[in-house]
Amino acid sequence: MVNLNNTDESWVLTLSPNRSANWAQTKLLIAVVAFMVLLIALAWAFVGAWLILPFAGIEVGLLWYISYRVSLFTYQQQVITISEGIIKLQVGTYRPRKSWRFIRQQTYVGLVEASGQFDCIQLRFVDDTQQVVFGEFLNQSDRLIVLAHLKAVPIQVLNDKWWQA
Repeated sequence: MVNLNNTDESWVLTLSPNRSANWAQTKLLIAVVAFMVLLIALAWAFVGAWLILPFAGIEVGLLWYISYRVSLFTYQQQVITISEGIIKLQVGTYRPRKSWRFIRQQTYVGLVEASGQFDCIQLRFVDDTQQVVFGEFLNQSDRLIVLAHLKAVPIQVLNDKWWQA
């Protein structure tokens, strides 16, 4: 998901993954699956196969852990703030955990073209001292939207296959 806020002094581009379910919906799914698994495990325990109970508990616990990690991943975001002389990239889940600053005149967007039909373009900020990949969790259409916004700012975009462009 790509959101653009344009003010007089800066552009703020917020990138976040597409989220098909929030944490409350995920917890509901876990509860329904846990109920079904524990119901089946209890039925097997009543007929004498009580050894299935710990494995049912492990299955529900593993489902909860994996669902939690996936849901947490969908809440991350990257905020690109472009002002007159500075480009700032902040990355974090609920608050910025990492931050990079680039001088706008010395920075360009490095565009790595998709190598196959099912591959996505790759975007990165590049200057003399560092290069940082951003938007790696976006799908192809969202990456193209980000690229169009960055070209409109304008920020120089250099393609890795410059001879074809």
